[in-house]
This record gives sequence, structure tokens and C-alpha cells, in this order.
Amino acid sequence: MVGFGAAGACAALEAAAAGAEVIVLDRFGGGGATALSGGVVYAGGGTPQQRAAGVPDTPDAMYGYLLAEVGDAVSPATLRRFCDGSVEMIGWLQALGVPFEGSLCPYKTSYPSNRHYLYFSGSEAAGGFRDLAPPAPRGHRVKGRGSSGKVLFAHLGRTVRHAGSRVLVQTAARRLLTDADGRVKGVECRTLAGAPPWVRRGHLLASRYAAKPGLYVPALRRVLHRWTERLEARHSRPLWIAVRRAVVLAAGGFVANRPMLREHAPAYRAGLPLSTPGDDGTGIRLGAAAGGATAKLDHVSAWRFISPPSAFLHAVLVDADGRRICDETRYGAALGQAMVTGHGGRGWLLADREILAEARRGLREQTVWSSGCRPSTCCGVPSPATRSRAWRPRPVSTPTGCGTR
Repeated sequence: MVGFGAAGACAALEAAAAGAEVIVLDRFGGGGATALSGGVVYAGGGTPQQRAAGVPDTPDAMYGYLLAEVGDAVSPATLRRFCDGSVEMIGWLQALGVPFEGSLCPYKTSYPSNRHYLYFSGSEAAGGFRDLAPPAPRGHRVKGRGSSGKVLFAHLGRTVRHAGSRVLVQTAARRLLTDADGRVKGVECRTLAGAPPWVRRGHLLASRYAAKPGLYVPALRRVLHRWTERLEARHSRPLWIAVRRAVVLAAGGFVANRPMLREHAPAYRAGLPLSTPGDDGTGIRLGAAAGGATAKLDHVSAWRFISPPSAFLHAVLVDADGRRICDETRYGAALGQAMVTGHGGRGWLLADREILAEARRGLREQTVWSSGCRPSTCCGVPSPATRSRAWRPRPVSTPTGCGTR
């Protein structure tokens, strides 16, 4: 298993349950983008949390909405299985100790406060979608203060280790070894397992701070990541792992790899990469080098949320020519995609005095401050003092595993 975020952890658990001997590799300390995320699991069809909140929902309604929302990102058969197994998925996570709650958020937001853990996380109630299927809140935020992705991964990571899988952190996969028939027979790695304790501690700390707060301070991220690379170059040693059955690549996306982004999705380069330094396309390149096929590398999720506060959903989002970009109540990735693909990556939010006053009143109550929101930007929307300035979507790697975001 290459990669130890939510996708890698879930794959490791399924493999162990099937009787496989599992080795999990992670270049840093584990967690990946999952541990930095909001810990939101998209689920529906009548979950216990929906029922507790008095929300009616069915797998058919969930499928009807997602079929229109996701386009050809996945096949209808895969989407159908996801919707039909959604309630079971939440139950599986709860059995691992992942906490959820049915406290319904009463307003539309990109991320609910610490008082709410069930919310409309997509475009379910937006125009054009609410007519396809009865809208239902399906964003299940893991219960925990601040950005609760760390809570989600803590339970997944602990369960992987308890299941008997061997986890090798600070071990980077460099190449898949194949035989004459092209079958993968091993993984060539570099590991810090035998490095001095100060090297391993420094490497973990640097990678942790490069991920966050380095996420919001690119210069700091570059400095810290270069240091981790120097430690790896000087102190890592080679390691070869034999493969008996298969290698699962769950090493994230490539938004931290500028050349790959320039090649496959150049329109998204202007944004802030919401990722870890490990989202450098390693898994994609390993698979392709071993003969694997790639697809949809031009699909990048660009988030541009205009709430919280929810008052801004009553404003109008326009481009440089004054054209309305899209329904402002759509999911933030839909707004971002519309801005990048049809409006030059720029937009202005037009709000009158009443909307601005309502936004100020709702800012403190509706915002989770530790999630990276700041009064000056309000989740990326310029404050009244800077509202004449242009703003752009921020590219992020596509979500992976368990419907997390």
C-alpha cells in the first residue's frame, strides 16, 4: 500500500480483512490531505444522522442528484453502488470509532461551525438540482473541533495498526519493480528507518509544518519541504519490498507538482494548492511507469466558496464583463470550475449595504476560525475593505477515498 491517507487506510483495512499481509508506506508521518481536511464524508440514503435530524432521504434521491452533479467522473454503476452502500459506509466508519452527529446546520455554508455536523455540502438545494430529486443535507462532518479531518484519520490509522498491518512511515516509494511479463513484483523505496533520531524528528516536524500552516504560507512550505528533501537525500537508505499479490497506489493527486499541473491543467495554476507536499503525482507516475493507464488528469477541483457567512449567497457573482457566473448557491467547486473554464478565473461579488451588514453579523457565529478562515478574506471572499479587488479560485487535488473532502 503506497500512501497512508484515508484511501490507503481503507484499502489496507479491506485487504487485511480479506486475509492479505499488508505493508503500508508513507513518505511522511501518515494522514496526508485527509488529516488536513474538514473531515466531511458525503453520505445519504437515510443515515442515522439524517434520521436523527428528521431529514428524509433515499438512495434513489441521492443517486438522482449525484448523477447530474458528477457528470462522467465515475460510471453510473459505480455511482449506484456508492449511493446504495452509503448508509453501510457510515456504519462501517462508526464501528471504527469515527464519531458523527445529526445536529443539522440551519444555513448554507461551506463548512459548519462546531455546533453543527450535518449540512448541505453540495448543490442539492440549488436551482436545477432541487427539481431532480428532493434535496437533503448529506455532508456528514466528523465530530471534532476545528478542521476535523485529523479526527477521522486518527481512528482510521489506529485501526489499520490494530488490524495487524505493518506501517512504514518516512519511507518513500521510488519505483515499482516488474518481471518480464510486466507483473509488479516489488517496490523500490528510500527510508529513514535507520537514520539518527534527530533526523527523523526533524523530518516529521518539517513535513508537518510544511503541510499546515505551510498550506497558507507557500514560502514557508517551500523552505521546509526543501529541508525534508535534503534530510532524505543525506540520511535515507534503500529498501526493497517484495510483492506477493498486488500494490495499491493511494498517494494522492498532483496539485503540488507544478510541471504536471502545467501539462495537464494549466488553467488552474493561478490558485493556492490545497494539498500536502506529498501530493506531487508520485502514485500516478509510479502506476504509469509500470504500464498503467491514466485518465481525466485535466480534471482539477477548484474551490471558491462564498459562504460563510451565508448572507453572501444573496449577492451576485459576476465576471469582468458584468456577466453573472452561475447560481451562487452551488457547491464551491462548481463556482470555481465555472470561473476558470468560462470567465478567466476572476469574479466579483456584488453585495448591497444590507447584505454586507448581515454578513458582518453572521461572520463570527458561522465561521470555524481554525479551519483557515480569516475576517479579512471570509473564506476567500473579499471583505468590504477589499471588495474591489479581483479574486481567483484555488486548485486542489480531487478528493480520494471514503467520500472525504
